[in-house]
Amino acid sequence: MHYLVTIGYETEQMDREGNPRLQKLKYVIEAETVEEATIVASKYRSGDVRTSESISVAKMAIECVIDKKNTPEYYKG
Repeated sequence: MHYLVTIGYETEQMDREGNPRLQKLKYVIEAETVEEATIVASKYRSGDVRTSESISVAKMAIECVIDKKNTPEYYKG
């Protein structure tokens, strides 16, 4: 299964209350459960020096991923 994980990274800009604004980026993570996707996202975030937080994890309705690694026969000339 694939999950769409939104991670918010703090920026140097402040909102009206003086809190740092978040830059929200979306990542597709292959995992069996929401918990596993959350753990993978957390490990990914730990390698970044910016302050961040996982904002959401949503299941994606994807049948399969067609790319050179999974289905190379479609990319041959």
